[in-house]
Amino acid sequence: MYSYDLDGIQIYSSDLTELRGYLLNSLVNSGNSKLIITFNLEFYRNATINKDFYSVCRNADLVIPDGISIIHFLKLKYNKRLTRITGNDLFRLILSLGTTLPLKIAFVGSTDKVVEILKNKVPLDYPGCKIVAAISPSFLFENNEEENNRVLQQLIISAPDVLFLALGNPRQELWLNKYKEQIGSKLNIGVGAVFDFYSGYKRRSPKLLQKLALEWAWRLLHEPRRLSKRYLVQGIPFYIKKSLQIILKNGKKS
Repeated sequence: MYSYDLDGIQIYSSDLTELRGYLLNSLVNSGNSKLIITFNLEFYRNATINKDFYSVCRNADLVIPDGISIIHFLKLKYNKRLTRITGNDLFRLILSLGTTLPLKIAFVGSTDKVVEILKNKVPLDYPGCKIVAAISPSFLFENNEEENNRVLQQLIISAPDVLFLALGNPRQELWLNKYKEQIGSKLNIGVGAVFDFYSGYKRRSPKLLQKLALEWAWRLLHEPRRLSKRYLVQGIPFYIKKSLQIILKNGKKS
């Protein structure tokens, strides 16, 4: 896989076949606990204002382009169009590896209702996957030492091969980076709202909107209170600013 730099963060170019090989190799041959980040515009913006999160993104084992904005930035900077791989794609791809080798899976995040659906649905859809932990902690549990230790100990005892954490960025990546070695999980991925989509608790956008890179608009339509600030107030100005910076830098080089 080739990597492309965005402000010091290496974004890797891959298709699903190549990524599948990387994941299998990490599960079978790697002794390290790997952190994988699905990088979108909100991740990029947070990385510019949160130095700890920026450091985690810079040092992650694999950063893949999730948002269409990241694809656009790389196209502007390098004249290369990378394949977009979403958190939903990565989630299902990893679970599908259970057909090749048995996998112990841990889920942390979302609500009790969603976690219960995951516990029942995943083994049916992916028989090679064994759910060894499914935890719905309280909001900001990581700030409560007692609850944080309880979640951590449960994960250590369950010894998952793969840990999916759904807290939203940057919380999920910061937590995984801090504890992944202690837990010993081989693959560690922050998945945001993926649990909600997979369980059916939230409806993902129609395929046409996904192809047109308008999934963000669908989510905004359905969750305007929660997402208006993220997408309209913070996201669009940041997108315009970064696009102009890349264009101006390219102009100076030429």
